[in-house]
Amino acid sequence: MDKKSFFLNSILTINILLLLLQLIAMDIFNLGFNFPILSLVTPVLCCINLILAFYWFLQFKWPFFLFLIVFAMSFESWQLLYQFKSQGITTSKGLTLMSYNVRSFNRYDWLDIKDIPSLIDDFIKKVNPDVVCFQEYTLETAPLFQNYPYKIFRPYVPKGKIGSSIISKYPLFNSKIISFEASSNGGIQSDIFWNQDTLRLYNLHFESLRINSKDTLLSSNYSEKFRSKVKNVFETQKQQVYEFNLLSEKNKFPEIICTDLNNNAFSESYKNLSINRIDAFNEKGSGFGSTYQFPFFPLRIDYIFISPGIRVLDFVTHDIKLSDHNPISAKLELN
Repeated sequence: MDKKSFFLNSILTINILLLLLQLIAMDIFNLGFNFPILSLVTPVLCCINLILAFYWFLQFKWPFFLFLIVFAMSFESWQLLYQFKSQGITTSKGLTLMSYNVRSFNRYDWLDIKDIPSLIDDFIKKVNPDVVCFQEYTLETAPLFQNYPYKIFRPYVPKGKIGSSIISKYPLFNSKIISFEASSNGGIQSDIFWNQDTLRLYNLHFESLRINSKDTLLSSNYSEKFRSKVKNVFETQKQQVYEFNLLSEKNKFPEIICTDLNNNAFSESYKNLSINRIDAFNEKGSGFGSTYQFPFFPLRIDYIFISPGIRVLDFVTHDIKLSDHNPISAKLELN
């Protein structure tokens, strides 16, 4: 076997393995148990397989058709990763909500940018949503948001300085703290009266992996300790989603969930949270919709979910670098 044949066969073997892993990660092949790490790196597998498919196409080789078969088998799952541009409905009607993890308004100078609170305030004024759900909000550093007369804040821990907040142009009432067992994460629920209807709004922040660009599967920092951390966090998220779904079952109003889930759309947490709910990005989003600023591959971990009785008119992932998250917004109306 010459060197070229050996190289092509090696690439083909790797490609087949990665395609099988992708199908397992996307639950096309259900093995009856979960692989937390595999679901975490599903976007990476998809991107690598896409690059290899392009390589086979340029080489006029049959493995390109193998990719097409796998793509057809997993087309619905691919839409969780990437949405072709869906034309939003231009209208002055509808309720516009934004979800934004502001990372304490750069309280600890993570970003080398001056006056982040004022810049975020200017951004909110420009987009002009009706309601904004903030995660990792701090009263000490937050702008006044003077265009929003209705505001609620709930710390993640009693007397804490960081928590969730909702600001709104419409009255908020029946507000309650949402706490998760044995966790500092949680959120707020509040009812909002809009267009002669009552909507139930949830602002949720689930357990974080606390990973950064140094915590990658290819780095020397990747270890059994890291794998264990990922597994434990995923189990915690699963329990938190279960607790929230029990709470949500008691709700009789159309519901909107703004959340930093801290996990991607291939995770078990996402699957359980999206049961009988609509991911607004899947309706009117475009591109990868990446919401967490992680190098080299897209990571969508922030979501707006809605009840089936609510229609998505438009969805935007805002490309603005004032936090480690990108804000997302959706324009909604009741069916």
